[in-house]
Amino acid sequence: MRSRRFHAVCLVTIAAVNACASAPGSNGPNEFLDEQTAATVSVASKPLVFAREHPELAAHARDYITLAAASVNRSGSVDYFIFAYFWSTLDPRDGSGGHSPPDELTIAADDRLIHPQLAGHSTSDAGVGTAVRAPPGHRWTLNVYRSDIATLRYLAEARRLNVAAGSAQEPATFDLWDDQRRALRALVP
Repeated sequence: MRSRRFHAVCLVTIAAVNACASAPGSNGPNEFLDEQTAATVSVASKPLVFAREHPELAAHARDYITLAAASVNRSGSVDYFIFAYFWSTLDPRDGSGGHSPPDELTIAADDRLIHPQLAGHSTSDAGVGTAVRAPPGHRWTLNVYRSDIATLRYLAEARRLNVAAGSAQEPATFDLWDDQRRALRALVP
């Protein structure tokens, strides 16, 4: 009888610890088994969001880039990716928003320019079957970039971050709008 109570208390304690580890306010990474690809995917709990203001068009008119970092483990082989979602609050009907995303992305982190390698335009290009930290309720387009753990660690520890998208001749600069470097740090300790 006593050992049953002990086991019951242990199970309740384990369940409580697991619930705390995956609580919505937690900065720890989320991990899931992708049902389509059978890869184990670990994702930063919150993405970095960068914005570019367009006050000449309307109040609160912005283009955004959401960067979601993830590791994809396929039978022990781990690859790191940055899922870059391009979206906007601009009305695509007036021709100012809704354009296709640029292939070139430059992340300025302190004194370093990082040029991640484009892997494709869909989650399947990273071996993932579902969208990873996509902006909810918005029309977006996706670029998937290859990365590595050292680069993601550098981004997590950088004091200043911004992103330039587009060609080298006409880059559009996006400033950090939602700073979630703490969540990135938890993914790549």
